Amino acid sequence: MGTREAKKLDKQRRIEAAGIEEFLRHGFAAATVDGIVARAGVARGTYYLYYPDKEALLAALLARFGEPLVSAVGEACRALEQGGEPFPTYAALGAALADVIRQEPDGARLLLQESHARGAGGALARRVTATLHGLTRQILDDAVARGLLRPHDSHAVGLAIAGGIERLAQAWLDPAPGDAPLQPEAVTVELIGLFTWGLAAGPG
Repeated sequence: MGTREAKKLDKQRRIEAAGIEEFLRHGFAAATVDGIVARAGVARGTYYLYYPDKEALLAALLARFGEPLVSAVGEACRALEQGGEPFPTYAALGAALADVIRQEPDGARLLLQESHARGAGGALARRVTATLHGLTRQILDDAVARGLLRPHDSHAVGLAIAGGIERLAQAWLDPAPGDAPLQPEAVTVELIGLFTWGLAAGPG
């Protein structure tokens, strides 16, 4: 990579880092391009060389975090479709999700924050969560087809699983004072067990 390309990449990374900080501090709706460029130490015109507006920056940040999540869940779906063993696949998925969050904690915070917001920011975040929800339903439907789970409303159960994961991620990333630290891999096993045994298919 040449010097010019390296400088351009450095400016883009500074803008993205400043964007995450600004969005987390103020929320997407209240954040401004002026605040982002001031934090990044670049000119306003430089910002627009990379992103046409703040929605484009948020979309890029959510994709940077969301795409590995979607990829991990999609990989689990493909493994199950190809006859993979369910419980090792679930465990591998949990470990992969924990690894993504561990690598991009602020990306996780941003997705959690904006997925509950109104307006353009919330709509962008909910595109990611909607995709994850659809893939989760595929995994649940696969378990029903295998006879591992009783027939159920996979939409409702998928939302319950998403809510559980969201709450656990929040507790892991930003524990309340006095809370015991969470161990992501152990939590994954317990969460899988909770829904698996709660929905277990009965005899016959």
